[in-house]
Amino acid sequence: MQVRAIVLYNYKGEKRILPFKLGQVNIITGESETGKSSIINILDYCTGRSSFKMFKAEGVNIGVVAWYAVHLQIGNMQVFIAKPPPKGNSKTQSEGYIKDGESVQLPEIQDIKLNTNDDGIDARLSNLLGIAPNKALSPSRAGQDPGQASLKHTKYFLFQGQNLVSNPEMLFWRQNDAKAGRHLSDSLYYFLGADQDERWEKEKKLQSYQQLLQKYETRHRVIELRRATQNQSMRTMLLQAQQVGLVANQVPDDEMLSLLRILIGEVPTTDSNTVIIANSPLEEERRRAQELNRDFRDKLREIDEMKEFRREAETFSSATQQHADRLRAVEVFTKDENTHEELCPLCSQTMDTPPPTVAMLTASLVRMQNGQNGVRRERPQLEQQITELENQLEDLREARRLAEERVKALQQEQDASGRLRDLELRAARMIGRIEEYLKSLELVTDETGLADSITNGKKKIEALKADMGSEDVKQAIDASLTLLTGAMTRWATELKMRYQGLPHQLDLYNMTVAAVRGPGNSITMENMGGGSNALGCHLIALVALHRFFIRYNKPVPGFIVLDQPSQVYFPSLQEYRNMLEGSNQEMTNLGGDVGAVQRMFKYLFDRVKELSPNLQIIVTEHANLDTPEYQQALVENPWVGGRGLIPHEWIKEVPPAEIE
Repeated sequence: MQVRAIVLYNYKGEKRILPFKLGQVNIITGESETGKSSIINILDYCTGRSSFKMFKAEGVNIGVVAWYAVHLQIGNMQVFIAKPPPKGNSKTQSEGYIKDGESVQLPEIQDIKLNTNDDGIDARLSNLLGIAPNKALSPSRAGQDPGQASLKHTKYFLFQGQNLVSNPEMLFWRQNDAKAGRHLSDSLYYFLGADQDERWEKEKKLQSYQQLLQKYETRHRVIELRRATQNQSMRTMLLQAQQVGLVANQVPDDEMLSLLRILIGEVPTTDSNTVIIANSPLEEERRRAQELNRDFRDKLREIDEMKEFRREAETFSSATQQHADRLRAVEVFTKDENTHEELCPLCSQTMDTPPPTVAMLTASLVRMQNGQNGVRRERPQLEQQITELENQLEDLREARRLAEERVKALQQEQDASGRLRDLELRAARMIGRIEEYLKSLELVTDETGLADSITNGKKKIEALKADMGSEDVKQAIDASLTLLTGAMTRWATELKMRYQGLPHQLDLYNMTVAAVRGPGNSITMENMGGGSNALGCHLIALVALHRFFIRYNKPVPGFIVLDQPSQVYFPSLQEYRNMLEGSNQEMTNLGGDVGAVQRMFKYLFDRVKELSPNLQIIVTEHANLDTPEYQQALVENPWVGGRGLIPHEWIKEVPPAEIE
């Protein structure tokens, strides 16, 4: 698609036709505020944009133009599109007129009737260009279907206004427009040959999975938060129960609920983790001390009995020893069996009462000696038993002392705070509070399969992301960028840009141009310095893209509009604007870099010839080179002395009081 003409109609039906040559460089030069910058706005407005931005700075439009129109050539077809300006103070207008055919004559004003709107214009032009139904654009918001690239998305690569053409921070038209710029990258991918229809379908599915996973995770977080809050409340209840003696030890989280139920009697238990209310710690310690005292007394009595037995044994042993000593006297006598027992062993006289015989005495001595031997044998065992009992007594004495100290400490605590005296009452109140708490408690439990759903959802998302990371799109884009880089690098040298010689490439991530020094070392357009380098980046990138579109038959209009590109070669904008119909010498006198301006236009002429007849370049300028090629490219005589886009006669006429 190229531009045959821009056509304006006044309210009388008079036509202002600004013609353009197809497949060539077209130059419009002239003074400021003559309508040069409105060329882009008219083309944009008439090809399906509702916003009306004509002549904002030039102030020549009010009540003058009745219809704005463009005459286009698309292959073998011609298209005429006309749109009226908005009514009143409105800034938008979407209705228009369209006619197409192999040959379309410019209609008279009375033949122009509204028959379409901007959507219809965009759809018709897209169809004529050959933009097939597609899903090239990422969804505007979650849940929406992918959008379709159309003619309006090709305009990023067609228009370079005067504030953009040498801007070091923006490369493409409307790049900083949030609404339009959102799809810039998607559109560029599409027109560079990356088929992303399947990708956006997967993207939509991925968004669906992510939304569902987010829902599950949110539910899980709510459950966890509620569980944490519930656990904390139960923990608080148990701590309070512990303070009043209802709970003896720390309780694990998973046992808290069952223990609370036990405390109020819902569940029977033999769990030692709870204590009887009446058995306060003080009473327990007192009872324990009493038992230790009783055990101590019993042990002491047992030791006394053992010692008494030992004393009796020692007395017996002493007595028998003395008696034995006396009986041993019989050993001095002859132990003759024929000795008469009635005779005295000392005087041999006959005794009236004979004493016990020696044999009897000896037998008695033997018995006494045997008894002493038994006592001597049992004595070590007796001593050992006494020692063991005394050790046990000492243990009981220490345990009794510790118990008495605990009783004393608990008694002191009770006396100091009075807390233990009302333990039963506080415990009873605590049980009542626990009972009320459990009645109001809504237990938090995991929803069936929620954790499994989260795990499976994450796996599906990871798998889909891996699938979306297919190399197909990347390979297509990388191949296209390689073709662009080769041309851009050659042309950077041709324009004598600062970093000529280095590879110049289109950076799709940042939407800029970069000169590559090495891996990870690039100079982007905004850091190259000087407006001429930024202009060079715009020129080589835009033309390289169109060269690619043309060679690979991409459905992008075959024209570029550049608004006042040579302004960067002058020391000030005012001097550039004062140039008027300047010659090369006059440009030099104004401080302009004539050599750079000539290189730039030579570059444009050479590229159009190289791609002829498929590329048309329209340039609006203040400069007016006196070279033959430049002069032949002029669309009209320079717009000076009252000449401009809108005829001077139209502006002088009084506009109608009310525009229908």
